[in-house]
Amino acid sequence: MSKNQRAFTLGLAMLAGIALTSDQVAAQAREKELVVYASHPSEMVDYFTKAFSDKYGVKVTTVKAGTGELLNRIRAERARPSADVMWGGFSDTGKSAPDLFELYKSKELAHIEPKMIDPTGYNTPFGASTMVIMYNKRLVKPEEAPKTWGDLSKPEWARKVIHADPSKSSSAYAALVTWLIIYGKDDKGWQKVEDMTRNMNIVIKSSLVFQQVGRGEYPVGVTYEEGAFNYVLSGTAGIVYPADGTLLQPEGMFIVKGTPHPNAARLFADYLLSAEAQADLATKFPGRRPTRKGVSTHPEMLRADKFKVIEYDETWAAENRKQILDRMQKIIVKTQG
Repeated sequence: MSKNQRAFTLGLAMLAGIALTSDQVAAQAREKELVVYASHPSEMVDYFTKAFSDKYGVKVTTVKAGTGELLNRIRAERARPSADVMWGGFSDTGKSAPDLFELYKSKELAHIEPKMIDPTGYNTPFGASTMVIMYNKRLVKPEEAPKTWGDLSKPEWARKVIHADPSKSSSAYAALVTWLIIYGKDDKGWQKVEDMTRNMNIVIKSSLVFQQVGRGEYPVGVTYEEGAFNYVLSGTAGIVYPADGTLLQPEGMFIVKGTPHPNAARLFADYLLSAEAQADLATKFPGRRPTRKGVSTHPEMLRADKFKVIEYDETWAAENRKQILDRMQKIIVKTQG
């Protein structure tokens, strides 16, 4: 509907003595298409985009890839954006690229846990995630599994740990930042990262980590909680929440600057924070942590107050992303030969 047509419709309604609600006005302004760039697991992306499409009559097209790849694509398309939404990464992903994303504060934020809300206004915090050590129960006894991140640098784990490339995976980048916060952002901390990386096989996709540990191709991996949790439920894997601490951060959903369909993008953000979508996140996708007040996680998930959560320096992670990744790439080249 064109701007003139909407104005004409509103005028007729006023003449007829009908008061349109704000939701009705928004519905008239809503576009019928939405393009979502997503780095989350396909099953979850497909479920929520279909539910959104069915509910609001918006045709959704998805492009799936790693967070780093999608960021590069959005940057390359900056002059003429193709995407409306980037659904993936963590909250600091948006802060690290303010030239690519628009500010949006959903009305649903009133129902979200305050500590999950991005004060800068870039992120729609639909879920929270943490990083864990995953181990295959057939290959590693629970008492022998690493208990801290630092344990991954011990000789017994040489080339037995799988981890994703932080330049390709937002979860791997979050793990890297976590290690630097724990062990130091100075040369001493970076040396610890290098010692750990020397024991790792670095792969290009975060999903390869939990898949290969789950299949027994690697005994241990560094991954995000949800990826590991499904293997925990099947009895094939165990999870360690490192004793030296881990992050618990809101995951990312960002509206692309200059989006072709801004109203549909905002509606999608509102939908992901709604009571309906948050309940589905908890019940249909075990291992995910909803951010909406009053929505519980899966009963077999460890409560957040039962493991050590670090103070994740989101601003530092965003502002220093390029320098951190550049230094990490040098370590990968040095240790992966």
